[in-house]
Amino acid sequence: MKKGLLLIFIIANFSVFSEQIVNLPESNIKSDYIEINKMKNTKNVIVLEKKDIQEKGYKDLSSVLDDIPSINVGKTGWGDIDIRGQGEGSSAKNLQILVDGAPITTLVNHPLQTNYNIVPIENIERIEVIPGGGSIIYGSGTAGGVINITTNLKRLSKPVNSAEISIGTKGEKYSLAFGHKLTDKITLQLSYLRDNKDLYFKDTYRNSDYFTAGLNYKISDNQNLSLRYSKLFEKGQFVRTINYQNFMKEKKNYVPEDRKVTVGLDKAGHKIEEIISGYANADRKFESINLSYNLNPTKDTKYLVDVFYNKGNFSNTNLGNQVMYHHTYGFKNKFDIEYAKNTSFEGSSLLLGFDLYKQDAKLEYDDYKTLNYRKKTYVVNPLSFKYNKKTMAFYLLNTLRYGNFESSQGIRRDYTYWGFDKKAAKNKGNEVSHRHNTNYELSLGYNYSDTGKIYARYERGFTSPDGLEITDDFSKYDIKTTRGEDEIYDLYEIGWREYLGFSTVNLTAFYSKTDNEMSRNYILDPDLGFGRKTINILKTKRKGVELSLSQKLGKLELKESYAYLKGKREYNGREKEFVNPGSYIDWSNSGLQKVPKHSLTLEATYQFTPRFSSSIRYSYSGKYSNFSDIKAKEEEGFISSYSITDLSLNYHHENGITIYGGINNLFDKLYFEYVGSRMYTVMPADGRTFYMGIKYKF
Repeated sequence: MKKGLLLIFIIANFSVFSEQIVNLPESNIKSDYIEINKMKNTKNVIVLEKKDIQEKGYKDLSSVLDDIPSINVGKTGWGDIDIRGQGEGSSAKNLQILVDGAPITTLVNHPLQTNYNIVPIENIERIEVIPGGGSIIYGSGTAGGVINITTNLKRLSKPVNSAEISIGTKGEKYSLAFGHKLTDKITLQLSYLRDNKDLYFKDTYRNSDYFTAGLNYKISDNQNLSLRYSKLFEKGQFVRTINYQNFMKEKKNYVPEDRKVTVGLDKAGHKIEEIISGYANADRKFESINLSYNLNPTKDTKYLVDVFYNKGNFSNTNLGNQVMYHHTYGFKNKFDIEYAKNTSFEGSSLLLGFDLYKQDAKLEYDDYKTLNYRKKTYVVNPLSFKYNKKTMAFYLLNTLRYGNFESSQGIRRDYTYWGFDKKAAKNKGNEVSHRHNTNYELSLGYNYSDTGKIYARYERGFTSPDGLEITDDFSKYDIKTTRGEDEIYDLYEIGWREYLGFSTVNLTAFYSKTDNEMSRNYILDPDLGFGRKTINILKTKRKGVELSLSQKLGKLELKESYAYLKGKREYNGREKEFVNPGSYIDWSNSGLQKVPKHSLTLEATYQFTPRFSSSIRYSYSGKYSNFSDIKAKEEEGFISSYSITDLSLNYHHENGITIYGGINNLFDKLYFEYVGSRMYTVMPADGRTFYMGIKYKF
């Protein structure tokens, strides 16, 4: 790793002391969500404001998140977001994604996958990342972490009017926002954005239209109601992965070969075939409606309810007309009570919550079963894969304050009903799995000075099987719910926050372990025969350090972020029941597969005048192992580290006009977002790109 760059930054920072203004650490920034405000005092919460992500050349949410050292996007699979080194096979299910407090996490990632680039950068007000944990509030799938995206519709009390155009080597964007106070109590906000993206390879693109509407009604001084609607249409074509040898030969000029697909049968039972493009289909739709109601019955109590509904579909495949449809609806209730006023425990509070929501997904398409091999006749065999998951949960989170001490104690009870109705090519099944779990949390923080805090926390959470694993108990004829147990994780975290001279410091160390991690295995069952099962035969330990610093030296602002992530996976002793000793994996000590050990981001912003500034950002992603089994080390090897540098310029005029531009990947480095087994397939990242834009607020 280029450790010299980090060393130079640190030496430079601590060798200069003067009357500098220090930015507030992230923990002191008030969230739009009461639950995050309670969590952040004894938990590392990464906050990215609008000014940190807009007008800086970020193309989508994935590119923003990939600049956070403890997050890797795309390394473990197309569209995957990996927080705190979950690694290949675990990252997708150990994640919760929310937009304005409503869950949008994909229910099933097989055989079709998608990404979470649903909200354009221009519509994002804030991104809050909770690395590891958060299970008391969010339930299953928080072992990696939680990402909460706050859009411009969440803050409807402040209407915005703006127009923006941006162009670059990778496309152009046009956006318009209109906000107006209809009355003293009612505010309306509308927006529209057209985004035409040119992708890496020849004739690849993603074009989208995004529309939003929001209405805020201030019922009274202690009541508020808001209604939000958004809709995304996306069309395009792209290359998922490419053979490494083909890429080195063709580079950006690569065009995938056309494919022959069956689109039906004629009256005689013969296949009707068509030639289609070899590009993957990027078509997607996403539509959501959210309603929020806030009530303050007294000055010491708050009631909040979020009702949400979203639906959509995606494809992202070159296999023909396969489309995954998904649907989520439900509500989240929160009731907060402040207590112990005028006592030694003043500032204490109790948060009570009740969640009820349902997710479903389905994929349906036709297969063709051979009727007569010699005559090449077939019969249509409709395939159907339907999933549904109902979650009901009760939780409480108590925050106790005494002097300079603060402690949280939380408990959550989850009732999950995981169902499916599947008809595959050779087998079928229809069952519901009842899964009940309890999460716990205990933390203690101490403010040892006006600027310094230390804290420690413990959390027990769980991860339910994903859509593939829940039906991963099948044989020649039957598909049954998995006998695998929910994964249980234990998370230990300590943190330190402080002002040192002119610098803020936020340091976190964590250790997590899962003793019953799921694994997908081929086995021979005496009742079911040869099939695939998800079984809990692994134990995994992860540890890491997250460090962020920031300084302001006159007109110069500096930010440094670093993450160290290391994991180890091995058998837990139950493998003898299911796996032949000759098939054992010799687990590697070099870290979990596709998890860089070191990641670093450095950023410097210089304010030349009150209106003109320039920023330079350096991002480093360390090398990682592309294998789990020591026996595959020579063949799979390690994937090399890479670093990229971005440059941006901003000019803000007093009449509301902002002009910005920049260069991403300044030195045109070639690196890969994804590398498959034996480096057979890869997905290259963008080379040097230029952009510029103008925005007018009126």
